[in-house]
Amino acid sequence: MFMLRKSGMLGAAAILCTVLWFALLAGRPLFDPDEGRYAEIPREMLDGGDWVIPHLNALVYLEKPPLQYWLTAMVFRSFGQNEFTARLCTGMAGFLTLLTVYLIGRRLWGSAAGLRALLYAAASVLFVLLGHQLTLDMLLSFFLTAALACFLMAQAWRDAPGNWRIWMLGCWTAIALAVLTKGLIGVLIPATTVGAYVLWQRDWVVLRRLNFRWGLPLFAVIAVPWFALAARANAQFLRFFFIREHFQRFLTPIEHRTEPWWFFAPVLVIGIMPWLPQATRALISPCAEPVPRGQFDTARVLWIWCVFVLIFFSFSDSKLVPYILPSIPALALLCAARKTIDSRAGLLAGSLLSLAFCAGVLAYTGGAWSSEESRQLLPLIRPMLYWTCAALTLGACLCAAYVLQGRPLAALAGLCGCWFLVSGTVLVAANAGQALFSAKDLAMTLRAQSATAEGIAFEPIFAVQSYRQSLVFYLKRPVTLVDYRDEFDFGLTLDPVRGIATLPQFSAAWLKLRGGLAVMSPRTRDRLAALGLPMRETSRFPDRVIVSRH
Repeated sequence: MFMLRKSGMLGAAAILCTVLWFALLAGRPLFDPDEGRYAEIPREMLDGGDWVIPHLNALVYLEKPPLQYWLTAMVFRSFGQNEFTARLCTGMAGFLTLLTVYLIGRRLWGSAAGLRALLYAAASVLFVLLGHQLTLDMLLSFFLTAALACFLMAQAWRDAPGNWRIWMLGCWTAIALAVLTKGLIGVLIPATTVGAYVLWQRDWVVLRRLNFRWGLPLFAVIAVPWFALAARANAQFLRFFFIREHFQRFLTPIEHRTEPWWFFAPVLVIGIMPWLPQATRALISPCAEPVPRGQFDTARVLWIWCVFVLIFFSFSDSKLVPYILPSIPALALLCAARKTIDSRAGLLAGSLLSLAFCAGVLAYTGGAWSSEESRQLLPLIRPMLYWTCAALTLGACLCAAYVLQGRPLAALAGLCGCWFLVSGTVLVAANAGQALFSAKDLAMTLRAQSATAEGIAFEPIFAVQSYRQSLVFYLKRPVTLVDYRDEFDFGLTLDPVRGIATLPQFSAAWLKLRGGLAVMSPRTRDRLAALGLPMRETSRFPDRVIVSRH
């Protein structure tokens, strides 16, 4: 009876969390820059019909491969274009990653280990937030996690006739799909992990169990066709994609995303706060449970994977928070593999860290860290901060109570469950920052004004010296870029007539128009007004104004 009751409670919790996971994909606008960009590209695929060469604002955009664009475009075609459908591929990838982590942990080390791995990943604020934000990183993380899981299964059962070959074909497939999602990083992480592991563990059998005979052709059949078609359609594609978007992006500060080498340390600390003690112990003791040389060591593979991801991106000249996302599922599995890692001390330390984080949130709420952005944002998110503190306090108390009762798994579930609720609270509260982080209101105003001004149904719209990525998705039409290139440099080089290079050229074009609308910063508006350009401000937003030619 007890087992039936326990199974029923776990099933109810799984259903509730599943419903909550997907419900959190809706209810807030697309935020700049990533969400607007990665929603607009598939929208233009449907609108323009070019499924080989991605376009953004009607300009060629070849920075990333198109797999997620294809998937999102098919979702748009089937279910319509809105915030939920735009994020659905990301949300599904995050959910499947959690499921993969649970299943592989259960298969390798038992049900309790699978549940621990699932709890660790679901309690990661970094993982949950990125699982509900439209970027390419979660789909990449899912395919890399699937490749890792298939590799671990193939090697753990490599003496079973035939089984390892099937698992390795799954691994090759997942790597190919990772490449089609975000490029060569889909090969670099698995290949470097396997190479370093073989050299360290001297497990040479792994090299004979990679199934190159069928795996490489399968990889080529899946990954190569798009690259060949894109190179045929655009003569500059291969150089731009492989040289600039891979080597120059990571080896030079060309993207202007340079951060100190320790940038990802605080990101990881906050991102896995409730299980930071377990993760720290797992990372600093890779040989705590050694396996004899020549035999397969699952924990060592996971350790190398995590450390390589952290080190590679830490020393890259291009750093963004989502880059280390592929390390989170592997780190959760690594912690779950160490059966002794959920000690009372570790769980209580997680509770204390939660309370310390809660104290920091309260200090921020009281204005301890004041900045211009926080002064605008704080009144909007203050209720969310209070709910966050309540959830963290509850989680810490539940964890401590269950530890004292000698129930470590229940303690971990209580703490991690409350952190999952914290992530959900952040996502719900994000809607309050719509005016600061999304161009939805701006786009809706532009649509209304361009359709009604003096009976003109389709006035030209200019984005002057700035561009909000979500603007075009909600506007449902491209805008003319003025004195702005940034990530559009390649596309504008190929099609310069879709932009205006300088403000003097814009002034000349503006004077010739009978009607038109332009989006710009107040400073740019003042600068153009000082030149005597005829403009009438029609709407004002926190950092943008809309001006009309009329």
